[in-house]
Formats: sequence, structure tokens, C-alpha cells
Amino acid sequence: MAGSRDATPRTAAAAAYLLQVAKDWTSSCFAAAERSEFALAAHRFELSGATVRRHALPAGSAEASSPLESSQPSQKPVAWSHRVMVTLLIDHESGTTAIEQEMAEVIAVEGAVILVQAAAVIRVPGLGVCLGPFRSPR
Repeated sequence: MAGSRDATPRTAAAAAYLLQVAKDWTSSCFAAAERSEFALAAHRFELSGATVRRHALPAGSAEASSPLESSQPSQKPVAWSHRVMVTLLIDHESGTTAIEQEMAEVIAVEGAVILVQAAAVIRVPGLGVCLGPFRSPR
């Protein structure tokens, strides 16, 4: 029934909703972090009726490391939040320098729709850990 409180959102709107829930949860984890050594634990988010269920993923598991490559195809919307390291290449007059950057990545999938956003993790000794704004790839 349209407008029912227990109706599950359909189409890509459900993926967008899960992406936002995963981003909000990830941001709150960093806001609550009290130590600069905080490391984001990987989680999966799934719709269950009118609620979202969050499941911790085993550290080091294939799904925690690379959700899209390791998960089974599903028509049901699903999202993940996890930590990734990316290599940034910086060109300058004397050559190219590679820098490793820690990122918090959120991914939502619904059928053929894939939504991805990532935020830089900033660690300042003595000040704890901060999370930059989430951005989509261009």
C-alpha cells in the first residue's frame, strides 16, 4: 500500500537512502572516536521492512576489504562502510610522488545502480582523528 509506514522504499531511492544511513553512521563513528588510533570497522547495511539493519563484517574478510568484488549479486539494496587506502600521485617539477591516503568509503548497490562516496581520514598527532566531507567520484 502506497504511503504505508512499513513499506520498503523501491528503485534507486532505496540505495540512496542506505548510502545516506551508512554515511551518517560512519561520520558518527569518527565523531565519537576518542583516540587517534581509531580504525573504522567494516559494516554492511540492509533494509528490513521500514528499518535498516547494520551487520559488522569480520576484519580481513573479502567482503570487508572489497565489498563489490566479494558479495553475491542481489536485487535487494545493500550498502557498506569500510576503510580503504588509496594511492595519490602528485606531479611536481622533480618527478612524481606517491602518497598513501586513508579513506572511509561508503558503497550502496541496488540492481545495476551503484553509488559510491568517500571521505579522507585526517590524523593529527595529539588531536585525534577527523573525517573530511564525503564526495562522489567525478
